[in-house]
Amino acid sequence: MHDYFGAPAHLKKPMAAPATAQARCDAIQAEFRAAPERKPLRRDPPPPAPETIPTDDELQLRLAEELDYARRMLDAMGDALSSDMHLLARHGVQLQSVDIVGQILGHIATVIRSSDPKRAVERIGMCELKARLKRQPIG
Repeated sequence: MHDYFGAPAHLKKPMAAPATAQARCDAIQAEFRAAPERKPLRRDPPPPAPETIPTDDELQLRLAEELDYARRMLDAMGDALSSDMHLLARHGVQLQSVDIVGQILGHIATVIRSSDPKRAVERIGMCELKARLKRQPIG
């Protein structure tokens, strides 16, 4: 077993006397307090986007409700199938696709029920879906 004698001499710094260290600390704090006002490092987050206002179109509201209903049915089916460990082991990727389809249906329902669909599309968190909905027509 090797004896440990601490850091090599060339890496050891001479220790200052406690009064000198405290005086240095006090000087650093006084210099900081005397400096002009600085911007805080932590800033307030940007304000959240205003909630989307539902549309007045009854048909669009009903279509959105139907999409939400279909999403809930898919979620229930996915929960039931994912409780079977053998099925989950063999078809895990496909079950994730069921979840993704449910998320897409939920986002589309939100866009359909919104009185400002363009703003609702901007609020979608799924980058791929948002890009598909915002793509420019070919031609």
